[in-house]
Amino acid sequence: MTGVVPEPRPAATVVLLRDRDGHLEIFMMERVLTMPFAPGMYVFPGGRLDPADLDAGAGLPDPSGIFARDALRASSDEAEYRALVACALRELVEESGVTVPLADLHLADHWITPEVEGRRFDTRFFVAPMPEGQQALLTGTEAQSVCWIRPSHALDEHESGRMPLLRPTSRVLEYLTQFADARAVIAAVHERTILPMLPRRVVADDGSVVWAMVNGRSGEMIEGDIEPPRFWELTGLR
Repeated sequence: MTGVVPEPRPAATVVLLRDRDGHLEIFMMERVLTMPFAPGMYVFPGGRLDPADLDAGAGLPDPSGIFARDALRASSDEAEYRALVACALRELVEESGVTVPLADLHLADHWITPEVEGRRFDTRFFVAPMPEGQQALLTGTEAQSVCWIRPSHALDEHESGRMPLLRPTSRVLEYLTQFADARAVIAAVHERTILPMLPRRVVADDGSVVWAMVNGRSGEMIEGDIEPPRFWELTGLR
């Protein structure tokens, strides 16, 4: 790897959950092919942190002190974590038309774009139950379609080539397949150990290339010899 590695920009995404016909479903968006990041990929609503999110986050109520605790779990400081929560709430409204109460947003995962990518994000994933009386819709210009789908079905569609997914999305879906309903997901993520997952390209002394999963803060190895990315985040389906 040569050249300057771009710094990842803070971002947040929200996995909307609902129970339907005895199964857990999640809300997904198919990004348009003209997007500069992840074109054509199926993703959850989300986006990068805006400067205004810092002010919005600072004003969020926190009577139970959960921001300080979850900031540590998110490998962040409290000010940035508050901004990420504000970003998640804002992006969810902008991209799906759904407004969730602050208390219904729960930290679930943390992924960082590989260093070989030209555009990188440091993304915290949240889960939230779909509020009653609201509809998740196709809003804005970043997506060309939306759907509710079971996590296992989304992974099947991915394997068949009909639903392209980036690695963080597929890993989140794999995690969700073990749960029967939204309540079980939320209970589990509160106890989950969350690490900043960074897929890293490693060139061995003999010139061979392998991929490993490392802690994006400490560099510590989490998983060795993982599969290379199936899709690049910058180019997607292009």
